[in-house]
Amino acid sequence: MGKRSTQNTKSGRAMNPADQARKEARRRELKKNKKQRLVVREAVIKAKDPKKVIEELERLDQMEYNINEAPPLPDHVLLERRRRLLGNFNRCLSLYVRFYQLWCSVPFLISAK
Repeated sequence: MGKRSTQNTKSGRAMNPADQARKEARRRELKKNKKQRLVVREAVIKAKDPKKVIEELERLDQMEYNINEAPPLPDHVLLERRRRLLGNFNRCLSLYVRFYQLWCSVPFLISAK
């Protein structure tokens, strides 16, 4: 899915100027929407509590590895939930690490009186 020229159609013919303008506008809109999606995703990750994600993972472990009773959900559902929760946890962790590095790199001016 590479970039296609705004001058020509798929078959190589010259494109209508109105269609060219619409194509350019659509490309700019998609670029803007991509930035907005990244901001929204980061806000959602900031709102998540890593401790709750760990608790949810522990609950999944108890469901899956309980020897007294069978798991209430199929294996593929448990694996998908675990994959999603681990992804959320890793994103939260990377966000905390990034903020910590940023915080440590800021020079502080402490005035001793």
